[in-house]
Amino acid sequence: MNVRDRTVGAVLVLTALSVALRLVGLGTRIAHWDEGRVAYWILEYAETGVVFYRPIVHGPLLKLLNAPLFGLLGASDFTMRLVPALVGGLLPLVALAFRHRLRDAAVVALAALLTLDPALLYYSRFMRNDILVAVFCFVAFAAVVRAIDFDDGRYLPVAALALALGFGAKENALAYVFAFVGAAGLLAGHRLAFAWYGGRASGSGVGSAVAVLQDLLRWGYAGTRRHVRAILGSAVAFLATVTYVYAPRGSVPSEGTYYSSCRGYDPIVGIEGAPTLGAALANPLRLPRLGWHTVGSTAELYACQWITPRTDDPNPYLEYAGELAAITGESSAALIGLAVAGFAVTLYRPGLPDDLVSFGFYWGAASLVGYPLITDIGGAAWLAVHVVLPLSLPAAFGAGALYGVGREARIDGDTASAAASVAVAALLVGSVLWSGYATSVAGPTDDDNPLVQYAQPSNDLRATLIETRELADRTDGTDVVLAGGNLTNPTSGGELDRRPNCADWFEITPLPWYFEAGGIEADCAPTGLAVDRALADDPPVVIVTETQANLVDDRIDDRYDRRVHRMRTTDTEYVYYVDGSRLSGAEPQPD
Repeated sequence: MNVRDRTVGAVLVLTALSVALRLVGLGTRIAHWDEGRVAYWILEYAETGVVFYRPIVHGPLLKLLNAPLFGLLGASDFTMRLVPALVGGLLPLVALAFRHRLRDAAVVALAALLTLDPALLYYSRFMRNDILVAVFCFVAFAAVVRAIDFDDGRYLPVAALALALGFGAKENALAYVFAFVGAAGLLAGHRLAFAWYGGRASGSGVGSAVAVLQDLLRWGYAGTRRHVRAILGSAVAFLATVTYVYAPRGSVPSEGTYYSSCRGYDPIVGIEGAPTLGAALANPLRLPRLGWHTVGSTAELYACQWITPRTDDPNPYLEYAGELAAITGESSAALIGLAVAGFAVTLYRPGLPDDLVSFGFYWGAASLVGYPLITDIGGAAWLAVHVVLPLSLPAAFGAGALYGVGREARIDGDTASAAASVAVAALLVGSVLWSGYATSVAGPTDDDNPLVQYAQPSNDLRATLIETRELADRTDGTDVVLAGGNLTNPTSGGELDRRPNCADWFEITPLPWYFEAGGIEADCAPTGLAVDRALADDPPVVIVTETQANLVDDRIDDRYDRRVHRMRTTDTEYVYYVDGSRLSGAEPQPD
């Protein structure tokens, strides 16, 4: 094989490793609060066939993909994370799209970084939309780069489809678009700055900068004219894909429910006459109304949920920015260091800086500065994904430059420089491997793990939930009693009723996911008298908050094991009383 073949082969091997790292033990971590609530709603969609855009849940793409998976493979922590794991696992293949821009060593380094970076690895093993939107937008960027570099409009529909899927996954795809525009502006700015600096000696600095600007504008105009059909077709493909993903399915709820994120707001689009996807496909004359309703109402809901709140109630920007910088730096130190080094090398070497490297650095820096402004919670570790992914481009360039230095030193017989290069490379690789092991394998739920967000239960809860499911299979009637007023908050029913509807549903998350997936029947006992009545029926499992455990401690008998599990990383302790006597050799009771 020639060098290029070896490079492709290396990327393919790294991609296989990437997929394996994301699939092995994928279901072992207990579900995070976010995973549990969304997984429950996926089960709800699979059962009812009803889905519509709810901004707080983010884009519907995961629901549409996971619901058939649950039907095919069963509902489990492994299955719910399978799509993010596969999408994140295949990410290293995108490195091949840049092989015309990067040297072979840098292409392999990029694939390695996309395979092993701890933030990308951890959140590819996590059922959130962040890895999906990041990968799809990265693919869109790669397609646009190839469309520009090869003057080939056929890449533009690929970019449009990938970007539309990114929007279908999560709303911050719009932040990627802004980052692209901003990075392109900075790229044009440094082109102008270098033109001015280069022409200053001859007294034509301003004229040189103006000439470069004119060339850029002429190039953009000419390219647009050549590929106008591809651009228009891509716009249609983008809108059609967004409409397909966000279109309501099954039935359209009441306007109050549909626009629940816009309380006090008079909808412009509304739901009057809005068809579902099925109704529009059955009667294509309704497709224009479906498109108007879907795109328009999605934009309204997006603005109400994610834009207006940030202006009415600004977040503590410096606090959030400091947290994101600390999380990213601690988890992905090697990649960040390589990115800074790579950008510095291309910036200060003779000639113009490399456009791809500069763009990636500007994009990553903009993400680091911008995401704390738009996020609604602190400690959102998943945002590190959106910082390290673009920085992987200058980091790969930096790694390639390090390889080049070492290779030239070896050829020249400079043993000391070659040894230093090897030592630095070994330190970087060791840092990545150790951090990846510590965050995704050794302590995926530990509070000292920088990538663990606060709403992550302790992993020792899994054994208790496995026993709870086994007991539910052996028991008729109520399987779990939620005791105490802290866990109970009866709902009034309605279109978004959640089981168990006697519980404070969001307080006990992710338990509803495990109850629903395991066929576990739960009931509530908010008072001491209610607890007495519930215990009279010998439920196999009783759950209460640690602060109200006296309600159960004084009433339950000795055959129940008392276990305490944290439902969040540092607090929110629940006490689980498990009747272990029913587990040993007992036969399932008849239905």
